[in-house]
Amino acid sequence: AIAETNTEDECLFLFEEPESFLHENHQEYFYKTVLCGLAEKGHQVIYTTHSDKMIDPFDTKGLIRLEQDEKNQTVCKYNKTEDFSPEQIDEDTGEIINMSRYNEFIKTIEPNLNRILFSKKVILVEGPNDVLVYKTAIKKKVLDLIQDNAEIINKERYAETYLNFHNISIICHHGKGTAQYLIQLCKWFELDYYVINDWDFETNFIAYVSKSFDELKALPVWASIAQEKNSKGELYSEATLKKMIGTNRNLVASAKEGQIHFNVKKLETVIGYKSNDKNSLSIWELLNSDDFTFDEQLFPESLERFLELKESEPDEIIAEEENDLPF
Repeated sequence: AIAETNTEDECLFLFEEPESFLHENHQEYFYKTVLCGLAEKGHQVIYTTHSDKMIDPFDTKGLIRLEQDEKNQTVCKYNKTEDFSPEQIDEDTGEIINMSRYNEFIKTIEPNLNRILFSKKVILVEGPNDVLVYKTAIKKKVLDLIQDNAEIINKERYAETYLNFHNISIICHHGKGTAQYLIQLCKWFELDYYVINDWDFETNFIAYVSKSFDELKALPVWASIAQEKNSKGELYSEATLKKMIGTNRNLVASAKEGQIHFNVKKLETVIGYKSNDKNSLSIWELLNSDDFTFDEQLFPESLERFLELKESEPDEIIAEEENDLPF
């Protein structure tokens, strides 16, 4: 009633987890009609939430993201008063991402928004089988790490819930193009992320991917790149090669140094899955066989450090800045 009718008094409203016990449809209803309604009438509204239905991801000026540090002290991890990511404005239409890129939003951002906003770290992978493989690989890595630790009683459960306990999510972005949007969101919310994608070439020229297309053509490795073939056994055209290389180059340029990994040629190649059918059941059976092993080609040291399974090198440890609460 106040949100709809009050035009004189300007009040302060404080809400603690207003979405509690509400279905997500009613969470969105409460946010848009009550919280937004109060703010539009000039009231000051402050609330805590764990629901992505209670915020507007493209209007983040009023959003404050809090975390607990290693000493269980509350620190401010995000508090920006400028508009969200002007890089995401479409050059042709001038529209922001939620309209000009609505397909990508529905496929990639909307179902993963909660994980991005409320996780400590996220791993961005290309497809569903990547989620399956890396969850299994991480569990195996953790089990190897704790096998001699007598303090951990149920080692299997500890390994299965390692990501949960450390608030790390694996997000599937369904293709390389949509990964860019998730990277931009992670950067905007100052969230640690790690990107894993297929390289899509038999030839490993990752070390040269930052070079221009013409520079790359002048290198000896080009002779091998030019012989790359598609799934039908046909040679890629130069235009297709340029586009594929450009996509990988853009990902490398977007991601933080040391926080991107490519599987050469693709995930299935690295784990030794011979078929092209991407059958999840067959891959699951392979992962659970006694013959399944993996090395740094699938699980590099940079990923181990990101997951805190391995300590960072001394020169990689950056002192955290002081974070004062903004209120």
